[in-house]
Amino acid sequence: MNHTMSLNAELLRELSGIADDEGCVRKVLNYVKRVAAQRRKEEEEVCAVADVEADYRPLTKEELVADLNEMCEEVKQIWAGKLKGKTWEEFKHELHD
Repeated sequence: MNHTMSLNAELLRELSGIADDEGCVRKVLNYVKRVAAQRRKEEEEVCAVADVEADYRPLTKEELVADLNEMCEEVKQIWAGKLKGKTWEEFKHELHD
């Protein structure tokens, strides 16, 4: 999470450097729109694949609680700097596997 916040801060710093140049801002905006559209497309593809999975079984309450506890523990470790969080690319790759 800290890494994402750091990237966001860096992006805002860089954008502030070109904020007075309409041409540059338009180029950046067009690029960001293309990246966002590509991400939405990839997310839709992942959802479409998940919908076709025939062997889907809902988690039991015990499995869900165990997964949530594990996720909370990972988040605590990431916030404490004891564990490195996944990048968006790593997360996407994991979803496709």
